[in-house]
Amino acid sequence: AHAVELLHEGIPLPLIQRQLGHAHLSTTGTYLQGIDTEEIISTVHARRAPMMHASAGLTL
Repeated sequence: AHAVELLHEGIPLPLIQRQLGHAHLSTTGTYLQGIDTEEIISTVHARRAPMMHASAGLTL
């Protein structure tokens, strides 16, 4: 149930995997079996890619 809630909130699957402490994404997938595949895909695609400042990590 927790994994499903996280997914519905738009949390990326690898982050859900880490939150649940799973070594393999396939284990996390087991908890998401009751969800329609299209729903998972649309949730993941709806997320914006993380953005980084162009100067992140640069020292001047």
